[in-house]
Amino acid sequence: MNYLLWDIDGTLMLTNFAGVAAMKETIRQLFGVSDFSFTYGMSGRTDKYITRRAIEMVKGSCSQADIDSFIACYASLLPASLAAKHGHLLPHVKTCLEWAAQSPDCCCLLLTGNCEAAAHSKVAHFGLEKYFDFTLSAFGDLSEQRSDLSRLLWQKIQKADPSARPDDLLIIGDTPHDAECAAAIGVRCLLVRNGSIYKEEDLTKCHPWKLIEELPSRPEECQALFVR
Repeated sequence: MNYLLWDIDGTLMLTNFAGVAAMKETIRQLFGVSDFSFTYGMSGRTDKYITRRAIEMVKGSCSQADIDSFIACYASLLPASLAAKHGHLLPHVKTCLEWAAQSPDCCCLLLTGNCEAAAHSKVAHFGLEKYFDFTLSAFGDLSEQRSDLSRLLWQKIQKADPSARPDDLLIIGDTPHDAECAAAIGVRCLLVRNGSIYKEEDLTKCHPWKLIEELPSRPEECQALFVR
Protein backbone atom coordinates (compact mmCIF):
# COMPACT_ATOMS: atom_id res chain seq x y z
CA MET A 1 0.00 0.00 0.00
CA ASN A 2 1.17 3.53 -0.82
CA TYR A 3 0.33 5.96 1.98
CA LEU A 4 0.09 9.60 0.88
CA LEU A 5 0.32 11.88 3.91
CA TRP A 6 -1.05 15.32 3.07
CA ASP A 7 -0.55 18.67 4.72
CA ILE A 8 -3.56 21.00 4.37
CA ASP A 9 -2.77 24.73 4.28
CA GLY A 10 -0.51 25.73 1.40
CA THR A 11 -0.59 22.20 0.00
CA LEU A 12 -4.26 21.40 -0.63
CA MET A 13 -5.72 24.89 -0.30
CA LEU A 14 -5.31 28.54 0.54
CA THR A 15 -8.04 29.74 2.91
CA ASN A 16 -7.25 33.45 2.65
CA PHE A 17 -6.24 33.39 6.35
CA ALA A 18 -9.60 32.11 7.56
CA GLY A 19 -7.85 30.31 10.41
CA VAL A 20 -6.01 33.43 11.53
CA ALA A 21 -9.24 35.41 11.49
CA ALA A 22 -11.03 32.76 13.55
CA MET A 23 -8.17 32.66 16.06
CA LYS A 24 -8.22 36.44 16.45
CA GLU A 25 -11.96 36.30 17.06
CA THR A 26 -11.37 33.54 19.61
CA ILE A 27 -8.91 35.77 21.45
CA ARG A 28 -11.43 38.63 21.39
CA GLN A 29 -14.21 36.45 22.76
CA LEU A 30 -12.17 34.66 25.43
CA PHE A 31 -9.83 37.42 26.57
CA GLY A 32 -11.38 40.68 25.37
CA VAL A 33 -8.36 41.57 23.21
CA SER A 34 -9.54 42.99 19.89
CA ASP A 35 -6.21 43.99 18.34
CA PHE A 36 -4.11 40.86 18.88
CA SER A 37 -1.22 40.37 16.46
CA PHE A 38 0.58 37.08 15.84
CA THR A 39 4.22 38.15 16.03
CA TYR A 40 5.61 34.65 15.48
CA GLY A 41 5.64 32.35 12.47
CA MET A 42 2.50 30.25 12.06
CA SER A 43 3.14 28.50 8.74
CA GLY A 44 3.77 24.80 9.29
CA ARG A 45 3.21 25.05 13.04
CA THR A 46 0.67 23.05 15.01
CA ASP A 47 -2.51 24.61 16.38
CA LYS A 48 -1.41 23.55 19.86
CA TYR A 49 1.84 25.49 19.49
CA ILE A 50 0.12 28.54 17.99
CA THR A 51 -2.52 28.49 20.73
CA ARG A 52 -0.09 28.21 23.62
CA ARG A 53 2.05 31.06 22.33
CA ALA A 54 -1.00 33.30 21.85
CA ILE A 55 -2.42 32.59 25.31
CA GLU A 56 0.96 33.21 26.94
CA MET A 57 1.20 36.55 25.14
CA VAL A 58 -2.24 37.54 26.44
CA LYS A 59 -2.19 36.01 29.95
CA GLY A 60 1.46 35.43 30.72
CA SER A 61 0.81 31.73 31.34
CA CYS A 62 -1.07 28.86 29.74
CA SER A 63 -2.61 25.64 31.02
CA GLN A 64 -3.92 22.62 29.12
CA ALA A 65 -7.44 23.75 30.08
CA ASP A 66 -6.71 27.11 28.44
CA ILE A 67 -5.60 25.33 25.25
CA ASP A 68 -8.67 23.09 25.24
CA SER A 69 -11.04 26.04 25.66
CA PHE A 70 -9.26 28.04 22.97
CA ILE A 71 -9.30 25.20 20.43
CA ALA A 72 -12.98 24.46 21.10
CA CYS A 73 -13.93 28.10 20.54
CA TYR A 74 -11.72 28.38 17.47
CA ALA A 75 -13.20 25.22 15.95
CA SER A 76 -16.71 26.57 16.43
CA LEU A 77 -15.84 29.84 14.66
CA LEU A 78 -13.82 28.42 11.77
CA PRO A 79 -16.62 27.26 9.43
CA ALA A 80 -18.11 30.77 9.24
CA SER A 81 -14.66 32.26 8.73
CA LEU A 82 -13.97 29.83 5.86
CA ALA A 83 -17.21 30.88 4.19
CA ALA A 84 -16.45 34.58 4.64
CA LYS A 85 -12.85 34.46 3.41
CA HIS A 86 -13.49 32.76 0.04
CA GLY A 87 -10.32 30.68 -0.19
CA HIS A 88 -9.62 28.19 -2.95
CA LEU A 89 -8.09 24.83 -3.71
CA LEU A 90 -4.63 24.79 -5.22
CA PRO A 91 -4.25 23.55 -8.80
CA HIS A 92 -4.88 19.88 -9.55
CA VAL A 93 -5.65 18.89 -5.95
CA LYS A 94 -8.89 17.14 -6.88
CA THR A 95 -7.21 15.43 -9.83
CA CYS A 96 -4.62 13.89 -7.52
CA LEU A 97 -7.08 12.92 -4.80
CA GLU A 98 -9.53 11.43 -7.28
CA TRP A 99 -6.71 9.44 -8.87
CA ALA A 100 -5.71 8.13 -5.42
CA ALA A 101 -9.31 7.25 -4.56
CA GLN A 102 -9.52 5.12 -7.68
CA SER A 103 -6.16 3.44 -7.05
CA PRO A 104 -6.58 0.29 -4.90
CA ASP A 105 -2.97 0.52 -3.72
CA CYS A 106 -3.18 4.13 -2.42
CA CYS A 107 -4.46 5.54 0.88
CA CYS A 108 -4.65 9.28 1.57
CA LEU A 109 -4.13 10.49 5.15
CA LEU A 110 -3.76 13.91 6.74
CA LEU A 111 -0.58 14.90 8.52
CA THR A 112 -1.32 18.47 9.50
CA GLY A 113 -0.72 21.12 12.11
CA ASN A 114 -4.46 21.78 12.15
CA CYS A 115 -6.37 20.45 15.13
CA GLU A 116 -8.70 17.62 14.15
CA ALA A 117 -11.85 19.76 14.20
CA ALA A 118 -10.23 22.44 12.03
CA ALA A 119 -8.93 19.83 9.60
CA HIS A 120 -12.45 18.42 9.22
CA SER A 121 -13.87 21.90 8.65
CA LYS A 122 -11.31 22.85 6.03
CA VAL A 123 -11.44 19.71 3.93
CA ALA A 124 -15.24 19.54 4.23
CA HIS A 125 -15.60 23.18 3.16
CA PHE A 126 -13.82 22.35 -0.09
CA GLY A 127 -15.50 18.98 -0.62
CA LEU A 128 -12.42 16.86 0.11
CA GLU A 129 -13.42 15.02 3.28
CA LYS A 130 -14.33 11.79 1.49
CA TYR A 131 -10.79 11.34 0.21
CA PHE A 132 -9.05 10.91 3.59
CA ASP A 133 -8.89 8.21 6.23
CA PHE A 134 -9.21 10.26 9.41
CA THR A 135 -8.69 7.29 11.72
CA LEU A 136 -5.05 6.92 10.62
CA SER A 137 -4.35 10.65 10.28
CA ALA A 138 -2.52 12.90 12.77
CA PHE A 139 -3.52 16.41 13.83
CA GLY A 140 -2.07 19.47 15.52
CA ASP A 141 -3.90 19.16 18.83
CA LEU A 142 -1.85 16.04 19.65
CA SER A 143 1.49 17.82 20.09
CA GLU A 144 3.21 21.15 19.63
CA GLN A 145 5.92 19.52 17.52
CA ARG A 146 5.18 18.46 13.94
CA SER A 147 7.71 15.62 14.13
CA ASP A 148 5.71 14.10 16.99
CA LEU A 149 2.72 13.96 14.64
CA SER A 150 4.58 11.98 12.00
CA ARG A 151 5.80 9.54 14.64
CA LEU A 152 2.26 9.05 15.95
CA LEU A 153 0.91 8.57 12.43
CA TRP A 154 3.62 6.03 11.59
CA GLN A 155 2.71 4.09 14.74
CA LYS A 156 -0.94 4.05 13.65
CA ILE A 157 -0.03 2.75 10.21
CA GLN A 158 2.24 0.04 11.62
CA LYS A 159 -0.52 -1.14 13.94
CA ALA A 160 -3.10 -1.20 11.12
CA ASP A 161 -0.71 -2.59 8.50
CA PRO A 162 2.23 -4.53 9.99
CA SER A 163 3.66 -5.07 6.51
CA ALA A 164 4.07 -1.31 5.90
CA ARG A 165 7.60 -0.03 5.31
CA PRO A 166 8.96 3.54 5.42
CA ASP A 167 9.30 3.43 1.61
CA ASP A 168 5.51 3.08 1.42
CA LEU A 169 4.98 6.53 2.95
CA LEU A 170 5.19 9.88 1.18
CA ILE A 171 4.68 13.16 3.03
CA ILE A 172 3.33 15.94 0.80
CA GLY A 173 3.68 19.49 2.06
CA ASP A 174 4.92 23.01 1.45
CA THR A 175 7.14 23.99 4.39
CA PRO A 176 10.42 22.93 6.02
CA HIS A 177 8.31 21.53 8.87
CA ASP A 178 6.91 18.91 6.49
CA ALA A 179 10.45 17.89 5.59
CA GLU A 180 11.27 17.63 9.29
CA CYS A 181 8.26 15.34 9.75
CA ALA A 182 9.57 13.08 7.02
CA ALA A 183 13.12 13.04 8.39
CA ALA A 184 11.83 12.13 11.86
CA ILE A 185 10.52 8.79 10.59
CA GLY A 186 12.86 8.25 7.64
CA VAL A 187 10.35 8.62 4.80
CA ARG A 188 10.22 10.59 1.56
CA CYS A 189 8.99 14.17 1.41
CA LEU A 190 7.50 15.90 -1.62
CA LEU A 191 7.37 19.69 -1.32
CA VAL A 192 5.06 21.72 -3.56
CA ARG A 193 5.98 25.35 -4.16
CA ASN A 194 2.90 27.08 -5.56
CA GLY A 195 1.08 27.45 -2.24
CA SER A 196 4.13 27.94 -0.04
CA ILE A 197 5.27 31.17 1.59
CA TYR A 198 8.87 29.89 1.49
CA LYS A 199 11.43 30.69 -1.18
CA GLU A 200 12.73 27.90 -3.39
CA GLU A 201 16.16 28.03 -1.78
CA ASP A 202 14.64 27.62 1.68
CA LEU A 203 12.78 24.50 0.59
CA THR A 204 15.82 23.12 -1.24
CA LYS A 205 17.87 23.40 1.96
CA CYS A 206 15.48 20.88 3.55
CA HIS A 207 16.66 18.21 1.09
CA PRO A 208 13.20 16.92 0.13
CA TRP A 209 12.92 13.80 -1.97
CA LYS A 210 11.44 16.04 -4.66
CA LEU A 211 10.53 19.72 -4.98
CA ILE A 212 7.90 20.55 -7.61
CA GLU A 213 6.12 23.73 -8.70
CA GLU A 214 2.60 22.29 -8.59
CA LEU A 215 0.78 18.98 -8.29
CA PRO A 216 0.36 16.78 -11.39
CA SER A 217 -2.48 17.67 -13.74
CA ARG A 218 -3.03 14.19 -15.25
CA PRO A 219 -3.67 10.78 -13.67
CA GLU A 220 -0.70 9.17 -15.39
CA GLU A 221 1.56 11.85 -13.90
CA CYS A 222 0.12 11.07 -10.46
CA GLN A 223 0.95 7.41 -10.95
CA ALA A 224 4.53 8.21 -11.91
CA LEU A 225 5.06 10.63 -9.02
CA PHE A 226 3.22 9.04 -6.11
CA VAL A 227 3.75 5.30 -6.59
CA ARG A 228 7.16 3.93 -5.66
